[in-house]
Amino acid sequence: MKEILVLGDVHANYPALKAIGDYLQMDRFNRIINTGDLTVYSTFPNESIQWFRNLGDKAICILGNTDKRILKILKGKKLKKPKKKDKQVMYFWTSENLSQENIAYLKSLSKKSDFNIDGLRIGLFHGSLDDPNAQLFPSTPDSRFIKLAKNSPYGVHIMGHSHVPFYKVIAGVHFINPGSVGRMFDGDPRASFAILKVSSRKIGVEHFRIPYPVTDVIKGLKKYKLPDIYCRMFQAGKKLN
Repeated sequence: MKEILVLGDVHANYPALKAIGDYLQMDRFNRIINTGDLTVYSTFPNESIQWFRNLGDKAICILGNTDKRILKILKGKKLKKPKKKDKQVMYFWTSENLSQENIAYLKSLSKKSDFNIDGLRIGLFHGSLDDPNAQLFPSTPDSRFIKLAKNSPYGVHIMGHSHVPFYKVIAGVHFINPGSVGRMFDGDPRASFAILKVSSRKIGVEHFRIPYPVTDVIKGLKKYKLPDIYCRMFQAGKKLN
């Protein structure tokens, strides 16, 4: 049996990421994957990126929309989205505080990826196969998933962006969202992740929520005098901005 740790939407929340690593026996996993958005909204982008870099070839990471915006800022391009000033502050702070090594790592990432494990082809996306900015939810109509399945070479789709954990099997294709490691919106601030188990092409998926020291995130935000709304957001586990 092969095991894959499925992570996504870390949003620079290293305390949450570290809590997951401490909770699990990490060497048991054949792959550790990240659906994008490693950066922005907390003050630990370097630590979060380095965590994945330390995993070497075992890790597969892709870019999310926040990561792509950071790279645009670093190229000197104007930030068109988000338009709210309190959000823009977080993007500019991140772009100014990333190390050169971690900037190079972000630049090396693709918008999507795929891999084979135990005879199963798995696609990794931030939004969806056909749109990196798509948001898929448990309530998304089956017709949307059927369309994705018909146009897909993959038996499994793993995606993030919506921050909502779910697992569906539609038209013979498995769709998995691990939820958000660092920025959940459902009123439960605990870190979310999933474990995918594959054995002879048979699939099992389990979602988890674990606590992490939110106070460490708050301390980081206050240290750099970043908008207080983010302190309240992480405490509440809700999208307040």
